[in-house]
Amino acid sequence: MKPEEMNERFEDLTSQVDEMNERLESARDQRNELLRQRFDLKEQRRYFRAQLREAKAEENEERIAQVETRLEDLGNQLSDLDSQIDGLEADIDGISDEMDDIMDQVDGLGEELETDEEAPEAREGEAAFDLNRAMEKFNGLLTRGFQKMADTIENIDFDKVTEKTQSAMTRAAKTVSDVASDTARTVESAWNGARESREAPGGIGDYRISGSSTIDGGCYNRIVASGSCKVSSDLVCRELKISGSFRACGGVDCNGPVRSTGSLHCTGDLLAGSLVSSGSAKVQGNLESGPLTSTGGLAVGGNLKATTVRSSGGLHVDGDVEADSFHTTGGLEVGGMVNADVVDIQVSVSQAKIGSIGGSDVKVTQSASAGLLSGLLKPTSGYLTCDSIEGDQVDLTAVKAGVVRGGTVVIRSGCDIDQVEYTETCTVDGDARVGNCVKI
Repeated sequence: MKPEEMNERFEDLTSQVDEMNERLESARDQRNELLRQRFDLKEQRRYFRAQLREAKAEENEERIAQVETRLEDLGNQLSDLDSQIDGLEADIDGISDEMDDIMDQVDGLGEELETDEEAPEAREGEAAFDLNRAMEKFNGLLTRGFQKMADTIENIDFDKVTEKTQSAMTRAAKTVSDVASDTARTVESAWNGARESREAPGGIGDYRISGSSTIDGGCYNRIVASGSCKVSSDLVCRELKISGSFRACGGVDCNGPVRSTGSLHCTGDLLAGSLVSSGSAKVQGNLESGPLTSTGGLAVGGNLKATTVRSSGGLHVDGDVEADSFHTTGGLEVGGMVNADVVDIQVSVSQAKIGSIGGSDVKVTQSASAGLLSGLLKPTSGYLTCDSIEGDQVDLTAVKAGVVRGGTVVIRSGCDIDQVEYTETCTVDGDARVGNCVKI
């Protein structure tokens, strides 16, 4: 092949590679835009899911229906975006195949040039074809193309995501205002105060507090507070870690873990994927969590709902407690009802109080220290007082209750029960007092 023909072929291939690079750049921009839109929609969906939980807790059927409609619409939009993203990925794969084909053509040209008998003579002239230089140019073009492909698949422009998240959440707050205007105004105020800069509090990202600081409410990724931190309004985050003092002037919605070894104070509701507290924690509103473990002091002004509750410190709940399993070994006071499949309470030297208990397996025992010191302390020490207890299997020690109902009931030492109602068996220890025992 003559040098002129070789140059023409390479120029044609170069033009094709340039065109593919432009297509890759366009595909990358489109995919990043779709990813930003999907990110915004997922943030809105998570916010509305929190609103749905609140509406269900309030048993507001009209609000539940409106929020569910909005969630369904968001789900449809997300499905449509996923389809578009899949289409772009298919286009990217197609461009990759085309670039592989061009690489094969370039290799073929190189082999043809090496075997061309006229090539040595042609290279001696001024119009000689420089294969090495052409190959270097092609390698550069193809490398940039494949790099764009990798960037399209793996990289997301998080700076732009950050800039657009605030407006997306503002739209969510405005939309939900038709459903719950008071809550929406609170959240909208938090977003508006956080929009000014991506570095300002309220931006999507990690935030670390090691000194004394006041931050605006808004949406964060991971918050680590090892100093003194105050949040001015409602807070949404994915993870919260506290080893200092943390005060939230509003609600906290964390769909990931909340871990506190310091002081946690929330003036509104606290929603957490899980909660581990070994310090002091106070929630003035309702507390809803996945697994909950407290080895310090935990006070809840409203209701407590968790998958599992384990408390070895002090637990005080003004409202009701709902869980799959409920285990306590420290101080305990619940103003309402404890409702759990498994209830296991170990009474310490301090008095424990619960409005009522309902469950499948209910067991109350007395700690060794309470039994040893009960003779030295006032008569009410080391007892659980309760209006009523009901369960399939009931085993009680050191309990003062009005009514106990169950299938199989065991009343042990230190109990003072006004009435026991059972369906299968009832066993009463000698020093326990039962006013009336009835099989029903």
